[in-house]
Amino acid sequence: MSEISTAKKRYVFWSLLLGLIAFLISGAMACVTILLFDNYILATIIAGGIGGLLLGIFLRQRQKIVRMAIAGIIGMPIGLLISFLLVEGFGSLFPSIGTYFENSAIPDISAIVLMGIIFGAVFGAMNYGRKSIWLFSVVCGIVSIPFGLLVGAMNSEHWIKAWLENLFKIFGEIDLNFLSITIALGIGTGLSMGIYKMWKEHGNAQ
Repeated sequence: MSEISTAKKRYVFWSLLLGLIAFLISGAMACVTILLFDNYILATIIAGGIGGLLLGIFLRQRQKIVRMAIAGIIGMPIGLLISFLLVEGFGSLFPSIGTYFENSAIPDISAIVLMGIIFGAVFGAMNYGRKSIWLFSVVCGIVSIPFGLLVGAMNSEHWIKAWLENLFKIFGEIDLNFLSITIALGIGTGLSMGIYKMWKEHGNAQ
């Protein structure tokens, strides 16, 4: 029993790691697209689509590979548009609150967490059905929190921005905010897939 439990935990960690790698690759490609064309909608399509495709290949999802790519293509642009529109719209409706948080990381964190929730909902629904939506939304939303903090820190010219720019200088002057968001979605998606499989197998065993 303990061996099975350990194997499941390893699979969850492996899914998380492969999600990070898949979306790191797709995020870097999308950042190059931003440099060349300055088009964030196209960048989200590339990041989500290639990230979903690579994750499906890495996890040997077979019939789901194309669907995962399509879910990424749909989920990331929708998540980006809705989340930032909601945050900006809230600031416009309540200008006093918006002004209060204007120089804080709260708007960045809120938008990125909302994007994680929306992306997770779309990805889960398209690949595993409506019952998986809550799991993917919650996990992707929670995983997005530290990356929202990271984006907020970089927007405040924290030292970590210079360190990351030096780390990724091989790709040129890339958009670190966009790359951070993409990686957050990859980790959240991979972790969600691992947890979902573990719970499903546990339920079938019972």
